[in-house]
Amino acid sequence: MLQIWLVRHAVAVEPEEFPGTDAERPLTEKGIRKFKEFAEWLAEEATGPEIILTSPLVRAVQTAELLAKAFGHKKKAVVQESTLGPGCTPHAILEAAASQEVTRVAIVGHQPDLAINTAALLGGGEVVFDKGCVAAIELPRLAVGSGRLLWFVGPKLHGG
Repeated sequence: MLQIWLVRHAVAVEPEEFPGTDAERPLTEKGIRKFKEFAEWLAEEATGPEIILTSPLVRAVQTAELLAKAFGHKKKAVVQESTLGPGCTPHAILEAAASQEVTRVAIVGHQPDLAINTAALLGGGEVVFDKGCVAAIELPRLAVGSGRLLWFVGPKLHGG
């Protein structure tokens, strides 16, 4: 059985405040601090992912690296996947996760894709993904609609 954590990147610099491209937008210092605290708390509360797959956008990669560090992973545990960037589909998530041959994988991405894909993996409904939130989904089989939500938490929800 596969467990997928869908993770929205932490708070990033606003597009109008950043001179570079959208793909280059980094996390804010506050976003780094809050997500680091949250990820450290999460590492105390849950058995973490074996590998972290991420969108190649800077803010997602930075979030993935913070998550990896909190769980004691080396940098090689963070793998950038172009298919997980903006426009990601539930099929891309399943394919990327299945290709890793692990039972627990985290996927760091973006809105609105995460809300849409979480709902699709669970078989419907509506999901609101604030920045830094994590949804843990158990998939008894690799199919859209087959998932079961284990838990959903984020920096604001855990009290951070």
